[in-house]
Amino acid sequence: MESNELSALLFKHVSGSISKNDFERMRTLVLACDEETVEACLSDVWLLYTATSKRNTGTYEKVRENLQRIIRPEERIVPLIEKQKIKHTTLYSVLRVVAMFAVPLMLSIGVYYFTKSTTINNLASNIYTIETSNGERTRLTLPDGTRVLVAANSTFIYPAVFGEQSREVNLTGEAFFEVKHNAKQPFIVKSKEVSVKVLGTKFNVYAYPNEAYFEASLVEGKIQAFQNTENTRIIELKPNEKVRFNYTNSTFEKSETNLTTETAWTRGELYFQSENMLSIIPKLERYYGVKFHINGRISEEALTASYHETDVNEILRNLAVHYQFSYKKNGDTIYVNFKP
Repeated sequence: MESNELSALLFKHVSGSISKNDFERMRTLVLACDEETVEACLSDVWLLYTATSKRNTGTYEKVRENLQRIIRPEERIVPLIEKQKIKHTTLYSVLRVVAMFAVPLMLSIGVYYFTKSTTINNLASNIYTIETSNGERTRLTLPDGTRVLVAANSTFIYPAVFGEQSREVNLTGEAFFEVKHNAKQPFIVKSKEVSVKVLGTKFNVYAYPNEAYFEASLVEGKIQAFQNTENTRIIELKPNEKVRFNYTNSTFEKSETNLTTETAWTRGELYFQSENMLSIIPKLERYYGVKFHINGRISEEALTASYHETDVNEILRNLAVHYQFSYKKNGDTIYVNFKP
């Protein structure tokens, strides 16, 4: 039966022994099963563990209620997403979060009640990976209360339980952080070549590996940026400042900013500042989940423009006038022909 299979896969996930194929199967089953089946399976996982003391039923009920909020996206998640204006995330993208967050939610709320005394250290070291495709964004809350908005085409990695001395996460792509203040546990965001260290603040990190630079922009609080291989040189930022690290020559450049460009995506906006089509195209691909096929020579003329929750066709019509090209959209593929 599917319920037995799902219970087994959830137990593997909690135990940290699930394979990639099994994880995909678990996610498929969660999306296919009704609420009662999923909750019953989660209860089965609960019963497989031996509590270190008398089970706290109040904690269990709190976990169950939170799981219901996740399992019922049509009642809870979709209106919240619409209110926060994440309109380009499909319903499937919201639903798929269920499989990825159900077990981390149990761990973050009541880790001591879901483990055997002999395996608690192993569970605490579990690592979770959140991946977004082009056109997707995901909002989550970490075990310490820090809130993260992960942009499209990004990978965010975090532990089920943070260490005592620091809170470390890994990012490939882009994310906006609202870090819960804790002076005794610095929060560190690690990327390919640069890390950002904070105590409690709001900031944006842009760290796509296929781009020419890393960038961190500060909204409030204070952050420190440093190269992973040379952490003696520390760049400290104040609000409305940003630091850019050039991958080619390994140099930092700090400057003032009004954050319009850097945080536009968190407000459902696209903002291009003196950019040409070579830099605009990958941003459109990430934001809308489309793929461009270009024919002809791409114009290098710079453009400054902003769009708020605009359909990709409207943006294309605007760009076509400015850059003198024709286009045809077929599903998620866009064919562009530049005029000679």
